[in-house]
Amino acid sequence: MAELVTVTIAASAFAASQPSASTLAGVWALLIVTVVAEAFPVPLENVPVGGTSLATIFIVGTSVIYGWSAAVIVAFVAQVVVEIARRRDLPRVAYNSGVYALGAAATSVAGVLADRDGFGWLALETLIAAMAFYAVDLLLVALVVSRYAREPFGKLLAQATSSTLIPFSVMASLSLMLAVLWERSPFLSAALVGPVVAIALYQRSVHRELRAMRLALTDPLTGLGNHRHFYEQLEREALAAGSAHPLSICLLDVDDFKQINDLYGHPVGDQALVQIADRLRQDGEAFRIGGDEFALLLPGRTAREAMEIAEGVISRVAPIAQMSAGVVSYPDHGVERSELVRVADSALYLAKEHGKNRVRVYRPDLLELAELRRLAEGP
Repeated sequence: MAELVTVTIAASAFAASQPSASTLAGVWALLIVTVVAEAFPVPLENVPVGGTSLATIFIVGTSVIYGWSAAVIVAFVAQVVVEIARRRDLPRVAYNSGVYALGAAATSVAGVLADRDGFGWLALETLIAAMAFYAVDLLLVALVVSRYAREPFGKLLAQATSSTLIPFSVMASLSLMLAVLWERSPFLSAALVGPVVAIALYQRSVHRELRAMRLALTDPLTGLGNHRHFYEQLEREALAAGSAHPLSICLLDVDDFKQINDLYGHPVGDQALVQIADRLRQDGEAFRIGGDEFALLLPGRTAREAMEIAEGVISRVAPIAQMSAGVVSYPDHGVERSELVRVADSALYLAKEHGKNRVRVYRPDLLELAELRRLAEGP
């Protein structure tokens, strides 16, 4: 409802200003460019909606050049056109268009500087308008994503802000360039095509590279870090570990997982692994390092804390399957950094030897016993 009132007021204000033919042509031109920019969003990491739109440049630019009422019309109509072209449902069209309209309306706070002369005042007006649009857009998008995804609003807002602040700053500067060029001649604003396209292409390239890197370090079934990622993170954390900053690792293995696959089939087994991974994410950084083997990196955790975490994991996983765990901590246990995985694996072996579905924390005497048993069993 608020967005419809805003658009109605903006349309009335724009009509009351009795725009000239050149103004109408300029607004139409900016509307067309805004539609094109909105149709091709730029992908960004850690943003609730997956990316950002370069349409912000032209909406803020419209506000500075022709006033907030024209900006509301451009923002609302452009979003409606793009959302309908994407065949979105009506509630989504209404909400997304309303967000843009309200963001554009917020740029009116910069209107008090509109009649001042000089580049400095123009730059300040553009900055205030851009900040107002950005704040409203970010808040409303994070709010609706938080509601439907059931994720903390503050966390989503912080992630989106950190990921979009630099791109937003670049877009604000391009809005200023648009206003300066448009003031001299609207045709000069075509010079912005090159920078805008370059930014879009560069960001897409960076996003593809980051996605490829993430896939190389991610287990495709569970979404956890894979074997390679685990050892890379372990190396980093081990170098930073010390008496003031302990490092614990926990290796976990599903007990009798082969029986689950044999009795119920591999699809059921895979689903069990996915559910187990979801429960592992609650503590430390989780990895899937083998078929039914998982690991937790617990920087800053002592051996006792790591044991409590491992017991909590086994308890949470119990409705799905039984697990055994082995825990070791550096420097608590006096083990070399390079030996942490081997020692934790031996502790895990003893947990299975002593009845499964339990946690074993490293002890030198237990380690020697485990090694002797392994040698006796042979390969």
